[in-house]
Amino acid sequence: MATTNEPPACQPLTPVYPYNEPGQPVLLHDGPIGGLGATDVHGRVELTCSNGLSFEWEVGDGTSPGFANRDEVLLILHRPMGDMVMSGVPRNIDGGWSNGAVFGDSQAPLTRILVHWFNLPNWHGPLRLAEKMANGEREWSGRWQHQASGWKITLDVRPDYQRVWQGLYVTDVYVMTHVMEVSRADDAVFTADEASHLLTAMHVGISFALGRWAAPMLPVGEDSDGCGVWEEWLGSHCDPARRTSDGWWYDQDHESLGDFLSLVIKDFADPDRLVPLRFEMMYAISATGSRDFVEPRIIMGTAGLEHIMWQSLVLGGALTKQQYKQRPAHDLLRRVLRGAHIPVDINPRHLPAAAQYAADVKAKENENIDGADVVTWVRNRLVHPQESQEPVYRLDGLTRDAWLLARHYLVLLILSSVGYNGKYRDLTRIRGWVGDVSLVPWA
Repeated sequence: MATTNEPPACQPLTPVYPYNEPGQPVLLHDGPIGGLGATDVHGRVELTCSNGLSFEWEVGDGTSPGFANRDEVLLILHRPMGDMVMSGVPRNIDGGWSNGAVFGDSQAPLTRILVHWFNLPNWHGPLRLAEKMANGEREWSGRWQHQASGWKITLDVRPDYQRVWQGLYVTDVYVMTHVMEVSRADDAVFTADEASHLLTAMHVGISFALGRWAAPMLPVGEDSDGCGVWEEWLGSHCDPARRTSDGWWYDQDHESLGDFLSLVIKDFADPDRLVPLRFEMMYAISATGSRDFVEPRIIMGTAGLEHIMWQSLVLGGALTKQQYKQRPAHDLLRRVLRGAHIPVDINPRHLPAAAQYAADVKAKENENIDGADVVTWVRNRLVHPQESQEPVYRLDGLTRDAWLLARHYLVLLILSSVGYNGKYRDLTRIRGWVGDVSLVPWA
């Protein structure tokens, strides 16, 4: 009989809150609610998943309508794990909305945290999953595991991902696509506070890699008995799902993402490093996406570049504040790019308008123009009211090329700053295969 070394299929993680259908709400509570009157009433709390993610609550018949006259109410949700107090804003006598709540003690010892992810792409690891069905068993490739800084991360894709994804990318709705388990690699206990930087690193880091926001939400911390002792219902940045990513990461390259996340998790453990790196990645996510006008994308991208330039040159001790302010922006950007071994030349195949602009300047003024010149010149014309914006539109496609260069430089500088040496997608390219990747320039 033939044998195989393939490991047996794993049992999939079970989300605390069941997978929803695209655009349909996630039910968080269906039971007695106190705080609205003399007696408890039946009510529901849901995470709505259309037109954004938000927390909504409603109450049934028999509720005293007086609460609707208040600006705010405290809802006491009677749940199996204990009472949960949630602040709510009445909309009418039937219910209202909430900014969410936190239940339990963030210092309680935990053995694992289960997290529900929304709008991740079809990113699934190589490990097989299997679950029993009424008519047999189904298997699918769906588990990704990674260890970083003493943490163990397990991410499972939902079994019917292909079905729910059909058509999802053409509508602005949200769906729970994955469930993640976080634990210590040595199985030691930990607290929610100790894991907070990891969850932030996963949220910001994966969104930065995708070029759009995906959201880990509804984390539930369990103790050694498997009981939920800490939970967080808070909103997270999340963009509508898209079939393809605008980001630098090819979403089937598990090794590259693992390498990158290990570096981000390590850096986010340092509060002094977390704040500037998170800001830079947030700028990059806003600059990378392709759904807004190109001008705001240029401004967000160059704001991120200025943040990195100041960090590198002034806080890094290379220049004083006065010296920094006296240098033109293109010189500062070029210095930072060359210090990171990032080329500043303009590729005419990918950036034809920028190459034409450089050729025109060379012919008229006998000056050599590179990518740093293009980005800063277009940005300054757009931002400073004393400068005319008209010249940047004389050459069709120049603003697009300036945006492509800005996001390209910003992403590469962030990857360089965390020490990433793997593969990436060249963001000056807007055509080609999604899997076209190469090593970062400094590798």
